Amino acid sequence: MARPPKALLSRRGIAEEALRLVEEEGMEALTTRRLAKRLGVEGPSLYNHIANRDDLLDEMTSVIDEDVDPSLLEHEDWREGIAAFARCYRRCFSVRPELVAVIASRPVRHVTALTAYDAAFAVFAGWGWDARKAATVMAAIDYLVLGSAIETFKGGFDRKPAEYAGEYPHLARALDGTTDDDVDDLGFELGLRALIGSLEEDQRS
Repeated sequence: MARPPKALLSRRGIAEEALRLVEEEGMEALTTRRLAKRLGVEGPSLYNHIANRDDLLDEMTSVIDEDVDPSLLEHEDWREGIAAFARCYRRCFSVRPELVAVIASRPVRHVTALTAYDAAFAVFAGWGWDARKAATVMAAIDYLVLGSAIETFKGGFDRKPAEYAGEYPHLARALDGTTDDDVDDLGFELGLRALIGSLEEDQRS
């Protein structure tokens, strides 16, 4: 029997299916057996393309990172550039909070992420920022973006606001004053404005 004209599996295809698996069933479902079954192959076939779980996580991260656009930083107004980049970065990662919690604790190793960081630092250098300031600002962006992607504020409370009122009246009022679809965005935007405001202060001093 002739071989198929192209490989049935690829690193990219495996990573994309792994992302779908995590989105549908959670990180606990990310096993070689489950992933292979979804791809219609035997488990050992995956290892012709993916060395191990760490390698798979790197490739999954790369798929997400491809949508993070560091060129957004190249705006004539550096404030607008940082805001656009941070919002894009958050959009790409916030849809996968369970995976982000794992990614955030791992080293940055894939060429896609390393290239994106390098491009961002090149823009910072063009703004005249020294290496320490550039690294500090990128760390702040990482904390703001990944932190907001991992955890939602209102999602951390699993009861209706009224159920907290007896023992925690101030918390109940705060929760009652938010909606599921705005408080996390507002909190992120507040943090982003604070970051940009702090950088403006540095520029003036």
